[in-house]
Amino acid sequence: MGLLVKFDIVSGFLGAGKTSLIKKILKSLDSDEKIVLIENEFGDVNVDREVLDVEGFEVYELSNGCVCCKLKGDFLLTLKQILNQKVDRIIFEPSGIFILGEILDLFKDPEISNKCVINSVTTVVDAQNFSKHIQSYTGFFKSQISCASTLVVSKSQSFEAEELSKLEAELRWLNGTAKIISKNWVNLSNQEITSIVTDNLDYVQYKDAHVSKHGFESVGLKKPRDLYFKELENILKKCKDGFYGNVVRGKGIIKSEQNFLEFNYVDGHYAISESTGISEMVSFIGKNLEKETLIAAFQ
Repeated sequence: MGLLVKFDIVSGFLGAGKTSLIKKILKSLDSDEKIVLIENEFGDVNVDREVLDVEGFEVYELSNGCVCCKLKGDFLLTLKQILNQKVDRIIFEPSGIFILGEILDLFKDPEISNKCVINSVTTVVDAQNFSKHIQSYTGFFKSQISCASTLVVSKSQSFEAEELSKLEAELRWLNGTAKIISKNWVNLSNQEITSIVTDNLDYVQYKDAHVSKHGFESVGLKKPRDLYFKELENILKKCKDGFYGNVVRGKGIIKSEQNFLEFNYVDGHYAISESTGISEMVSFIGKNLEKETLIAAFQ
């Protein structure tokens, strides 16, 4: 039997920065490796797939559900399909409400375990929203942290050293063995980034219960109408004010006057920037969403 394909999971709650970290990892890894990405988007449309396509890597997409429940069968078929090719590494970005224990069951299948091994489990922790998320979404959040081999803190640039130390202590209480990286991502060296997915074959395969009724729902729309910057900003402000229900995560690419705009919304915090323009689409995830009102804002 030849070398096993490395399977790296980059997890994290909604809007933590998983895709941004994956892009950094891809730029830092050995260019001779044949790497395939699997993207699981809980929403109807996958904005991250479009972003990663630009990087030039092969991307497999599983949308409109979570691979640890609704899309488990699809995930198994996709994984087997990839493992029949010549591949060195698979990087898997699950949805923000991913439960690791359910995926570990798939590696009991000899067709998978004879070809592939879980090499690393990285969880991206959003420093800005840590306190809110651990109180509001305890089950998912603690599971993702406690099952990780590496914890990477995102959005740490605006935090003082003392605040980061407190966050690290809380993470260490939840996970006594994981490597914790809390440095500002801008200052991470290539070596520090690649260390996230270096061989970790003694990784402990935790058993974990799946939360069957998470209560999240999604709204997705392809080819939304053109919007001025201010119009888009007003919609995101309304999300913050609860006008469209409890929006936890929003992202998308919109055509504007002379360019494209990319937006990211996470629990009341949002940012809009110019984009190169790939495919126009929007996606929102939350609870008790006013779906028709939200769709109308973009049509």
